[in-house]
Amino acid sequence: MGQRHRVRLGCLLGAAHDILLLDEPTNHLDRDGLDFLTERLRAHPGGFAVVSHDRALLRAVAEEFLDLDPSRDGRPQLFAGGYAGWQEGRRRARERWEHDHEEQLAERARLREAVAGARERLSTGWRPDKGHGKHQRQSRAPGVVQALRRREAELDAHVVTVPEPPLRLRFPELPARAGTPLLRADEVAVAGRTARPVTLALAAGERLLVTGRNGAGKSTLLAVLAGELAPTTGDVRHHATARVALVGQEVPDWDPEPTAQEFYERHVRGLELNDGIAPLPLAATGLLEKGARHTPVGRLSQGQQRRLHLAVRLAARPNVLLFDEPTNHLSAALVDELTAALRETAAAVVVATHDRQLLADLARWPHLRLPADG
Repeated sequence: MGQRHRVRLGCLLGAAHDILLLDEPTNHLDRDGLDFLTERLRAHPGGFAVVSHDRALLRAVAEEFLDLDPSRDGRPQLFAGGYAGWQEGRRRARERWEHDHEEQLAERARLREAVAGARERLSTGWRPDKGHGKHQRQSRAPGVVQALRRREAELDAHVVTVPEPPLRLRFPELPARAGTPLLRADEVAVAGRTARPVTLALAAGERLLVTGRNGAGKSTLLAVLAGELAPTTGDVRHHATARVALVGQEVPDWDPEPTAQEFYERHVRGLELNDGIAPLPLAATGLLEKGARHTPVGRLSQGQQRRLHLAVRLAARPNVLLFDEPTNHLSAALVDELTAALRETAAAVVVATHDRQLLADLARWPHLRLPADG
């Protein structure tokens, strides 16, 4: 796929158009293709508009950002100042949004407490101490009733005008068994798809970054490690306690009819019945907003389907996570959150990627480079 995409992109860039409109141009490109695209866009004499989640490309070529992610007023946001200006503007807008929403929720909670307190005083709390007469108790009743009505009116008049901010990604606590190899691969290879045999072992908390040109066999290796593809030679062994989850480049061919919520709940019920895994609510992952959760799977965008795919994998509480090009179709904000989660999780993590920014972010991880040929 990457080689065909590069040919089409090369034809477009070589045609000397005045204006270029590019939709996710870096998907399926290897490092050479990414460098080629970046340099051609920098040198392009005309204008161009790029729809992209590739943070390194955006950092290198973009001057203004029209951000279509959810905003406080529901409208797109325009940021100047290049990549740094966009990130800083987004951060400040998000902080203000969350602060104002929390303040309004806190005020509503305070008003509810005031109403509850007034009701309590009406029923019991306004009664005078012993030794005071019935007349004094009766004389205080109208004031307590008025206080209750005043509190109820304040609560009715209060409206939360700031919409709920977007959710943030939250990994569940993933099981860890320190010191025990969860996965071993000994001299594994797939004829015609990998150039050389690979040997590796992963224990809880360990990390591995896999790189290589298109056709080097990164996706093949991850499928072999996950047990979804049998190697031609060699052997893969999973520990008895290992739960291995592969998040591939493309989502599976799911039933398009159920909503994302229905599909997810069906999946987690199966995990509970078959494996005894406690259900993880979809909303608790922070991956899909309410509207998307109630949208049929077939009508979700590519990015939303990728989010659902990740949620489904996390629901299994894996202790080995395999990611094949995890940044494809995901927003820059979610990629930043995912990167932080991958650094912090107790699970073993393998990431195969061409994403230059992700490579820079994970540069300290152990690195497996796959050759393109023998």
